[in-house]
Amino acid sequence: MDKTKAIQIIDATLRARGFEYIGPGSCDYQGPVSVHGKKIDIKLFIPDVHFASKAKAYLVDREQIPLETLAHIESEDGICYASGAGLPLDIYEPGQAVLRILAEIERTLELSYKGRARQEVVDEYQFYWDANLGIRIFLPKSLDKGIYKAWSFFACVDSEPLFLGIHDKKKLRGYATNHVRPAQIWYLSQNIGPANSIKIPSTLAELEIWLSGQTLTSSMTWVKAERLLIERGTLVIAAPNAAVGFDLEIPKILTTAVQRGGIRKAKLPEIVRGKKHEINLNRYSGTWCSMEDIASRSYLDSASLQNTSIALVGCGTIGSHLARMLVQSGAGTNGKLTLCDNQLLSAGNIGRHLLGFSAVGEKKATALKQELERFHPQVNVHAVADDALAKWDMLQKYDLIIDATGEWNVQSALNDNFLNNQGGKLKGILHSWIFMNGAAVQSFLNLNDEFACFRCLKPKFDGPWRYPAGHEHDELNLQPASCGEGSYVPFSVDASTMAASLANRAVLDWVEGKPGKRLRTVIVDIDRGRGQKPVSPKPSVHCPACGSKREAN
Repeated sequence: MDKTKAIQIIDATLRARGFEYIGPGSCDYQGPVSVHGKKIDIKLFIPDVHFASKAKAYLVDREQIPLETLAHIESEDGICYASGAGLPLDIYEPGQAVLRILAEIERTLELSYKGRARQEVVDEYQFYWDANLGIRIFLPKSLDKGIYKAWSFFACVDSEPLFLGIHDKKKLRGYATNHVRPAQIWYLSQNIGPANSIKIPSTLAELEIWLSGQTLTSSMTWVKAERLLIERGTLVIAAPNAAVGFDLEIPKILTTAVQRGGIRKAKLPEIVRGKKHEINLNRYSGTWCSMEDIASRSYLDSASLQNTSIALVGCGTIGSHLARMLVQSGAGTNGKLTLCDNQLLSAGNIGRHLLGFSAVGEKKATALKQELERFHPQVNVHAVADDALAKWDMLQKYDLIIDATGEWNVQSALNDNFLNNQGGKLKGILHSWIFMNGAAVQSFLNLNDEFACFRCLKPKFDGPWRYPAGHEHDELNLQPASCGEGSYVPFSVDASTMAASLANRAVLDWVEGKPGKRLRTVIVDIDRGRGQKPVSPKPSVHCPACGSKREAN
């Protein structure tokens, strides 16, 4: 719809509802909404007549609503009338869209009159905390140990504090840590919220009153909290609905007097207690950032890879993207993730590789390890820039090997080593590859059980695949080697990421104890790809790798 026409319709709609234009924006108005039988004045600002940007609304006079607690209004963005999912509006009916916004504003304000105000505030308590800085907590949310001792520090880049970190270590990879101090996390089983007429504590005195209204354990006493804070520590309250923290803003005149000997350090706690109505709090709003929480958030009740050891062989076009997905699925958290690749990253690789130009000339495994460590400071990744086959004694100590090389010789050799593996804890090997000229992608899980091994899929070297994902008569579009680079088959990056995704899904199913169909196929090129239903292939009697062993058994 034409912008001018939309503005005219919005203007007519709002004026019909008793609003008047106040500017300076083209759609800035003030007028009444009906809440609990009363007319309540609001200011409405519509920055975008297509409603891609949310319209903002503010109360004109808070005293028009005679309630002690109001939900969803106290923020820089005004009345929070739309949920996190947003408010779908028809851009071709701007008048109806504005009326729906007004209806949602009325509904939101009405919640407070219906006795929901305090509960709504509790549900979104962290939103109301008005923090000075964000907290990032690098300890698992699931600790649930009552009081947990840790460290707090400002995590800085170029001397600029980005957030307050809470960790069981004094350092955080990738950041400079300043002002390291003791911290405690008090894990509560019940929600926190306004207490004893204090919505958000601002001073040490208010904190004492507010804290006494929360459901604490017997070990969580005010004496402990006050001592920690006066000793310049940080206290974090972790409840199901919020994680909030605070420390004291000790007046500089007091800290300077202690430093110069004008006040004995032992005397400071007594002075602070005497001035607790004047001692302000620094408030922090917390986010759970441990790799355990990041992984579990994605999978909830499903299994993640947190306690699984994985060796990824091949850090190229498939393996680089797969490595990132494995980490996001929990690999390298508690368990171990090792990357094996002895090749260098070339400029020609980066068109479909996770790594970019800055890593050209570096060992793929080493550069990928560094990239994953930048993803999260707690990722535990190891790099082996060597021939993986020469490291079999190491590989067999992992729970799972993932072969992302897509190279027939390596695939066959790893398959043979797995079939002949003696000892170690190795449970399975997963092969991932791109079929022919990027026509499709496949993954195959071998658990050394009654089903086929990798070579069973193509038992005769010069014979056909049993489950081809493309037309095998198509000539392989192999591009010749050039100076400094090897030969390669051109295909787009979507084939790489689809192969990685298919393999990651197979790993997650396996770790959950539901390996499902062992051979899986996804078509990339709808013209050249050949669909194959997921299947668990039976062994081939012609397989040179496992045929004789099965006959012997």
